[in-house]
Amino acid sequence: MSLFSFGKKVKLYAPVDGTLVDLSTVAADETGFAVTPDRHHIFSPITGTVSALIPEQRAIKLSTGKLDVLLKMGSNMSETPATYVHEGDQVTPETPLAFVDQEQANENNEDTTVMVIVDNAAEHAKGLKLSTSGQVSHDQEVATVVAK
Repeated sequence: MSLFSFGKKVKLYAPVDGTLVDLSTVAADETGFAVTPDRHHIFSPITGTVSALIPEQRAIKLSTGKLDVLLKMGSNMSETPATYVHEGDQVTPETPLAFVDQEQANENNEDTTVMVIVDNAAEHAKGLKLSTSGQVSHDQEVATVVAK
C-alpha cells in the first residue's frame, strides 16, 4: 500500500521561476522544497489563505485545511521583500505575493533562495513527494503533500 493512499492531497507549486534545489541544503530537518530564483516576483505555492506576514523572517505563512505552509524568501538578505498581500487574503498559485530585488541581492552576494516549508508537517502531513526536478516555472506543480 502506498504512503499516499489516504488523506487529502494538497498540490504545491513552484513559487518562482528558477531551479528546484534540495531543501536540506538550506534548511535541515524541514519538510518541503526550495527554489533558487531566476525572477523577481514570488507567487503562492498553494491555493489557500494568507494567515501571517512575518517580515523579520522574510516570510509569509499560508494555510489550506489543516496544513500551514511557510514561504521564506532569502536567508541573509538586507532588504525585506515587498509584499502584495495581507492577512486573510485568498490566494492561488497565480497570485503574486512579493517582489525581491534580485539584482541588488546578487550585487550584495545575498542568498535569495525561496523555501516552501510545510510548517506543521509532523502533526498534519503523512509525507511530501516531489514530482519534478531542475528548472521550474512559478505555476508548475512540483510536489504533493498528503494531509492526515
